[in-house]
Amino acid sequence: MTNIIKLHDEQTSNSLEPQFNTFDVEPRPVYNYMGLDAEGKPLYEEVKTHFQMWDTTNDRPIPKCINGTKHLGTAYHELLEPLNEGLVSANLDKGCLVKDAIYDKGAKFVRKISYPNITIEPKTRKEGDIIRFEIVLRSSLDGSWVHSLQILPIRLLCPNGMVGVDSNYKLIFNFKHTTGFTAEMIRDKVLIGQESFQEMSQWFEALSNAEVTTSDVKSLLKQTLFKKQVQKDAELKENKTFNWMMEQFLKETKDLGMTMWAVYNMLTHYATHTPLRRSNTPLHSRVVTDQQQIMMVMRSPQWHRLVA
Repeated sequence: MTNIIKLHDEQTSNSLEPQFNTFDVEPRPVYNYMGLDAEGKPLYEEVKTHFQMWDTTNDRPIPKCINGTKHLGTAYHELLEPLNEGLVSANLDKGCLVKDAIYDKGAKFVRKISYPNITIEPKTRKEGDIIRFEIVLRSSLDGSWVHSLQILPIRLLCPNGMVGVDSNYKLIFNFKHTTGFTAEMIRDKVLIGQESFQEMSQWFEALSNAEVTTSDVKSLLKQTLFKKQVQKDAELKENKTFNWMMEQFLKETKDLGMTMWAVYNMLTHYATHTPLRRSNTPLHSRVVTDQQQIMMVMRSPQWHRLVA
């Protein structure tokens, strides 16, 4: 069976080559059990609308990968070929650190490529507040994730992934599983993302200059992330996640002041590496959903009023 690499193993390399045991895949028919025939033999009927993704290298079904016919799975190492070609063309194939992770026995894949020498240093209230450039590729064989490339600014003082940034910055690119993931497209997208990354200092500085009160932050959360919960408990006194977020905000203010920069870092901490909330759900499975929630907050009228 394929050696499954977990994110926590941090399989890191300077090479763009796969940091995992590659395996080929193909769709195979799915059958419904229809009962027994007159002779007592089982009857099966092929399901025309779905198929099972199969690891042909290790001759095994990939768990939870029964997909509709519109989701054509691609072996992960096949995705790395156009990705690597695109990075070479964009001059982003050198001076990087690569981490690969395969999850759920082959159902999901993440590659993180960090660039220690590509950084920005916005003028915030914390001296030496350096942000590093990182590229994240996500894909899945279970249909839960499309192929996506994300430019993920990483704050080095506290390694939060700076997700959900202002929509004016082009940092997330999704691709259909069947088309579009070409070396030329990868080159174009990562260059756009790198340009956006270099321009982000001014946005981070604007957050650092926008002062808020504790009441402002509570109101922001109640009107966005906790809008439904407020209907049952206006003060959210018993909501562990809300209370944790407010505590985290106050921790962030010790270095960052009572600012939207502190709010933003609290939210990104929540989205990228906080092992609370749905404790039975692995972090890798909820990270995309959590990032979408954070983006929803930052695109809300309440957020823009506080920044302004």
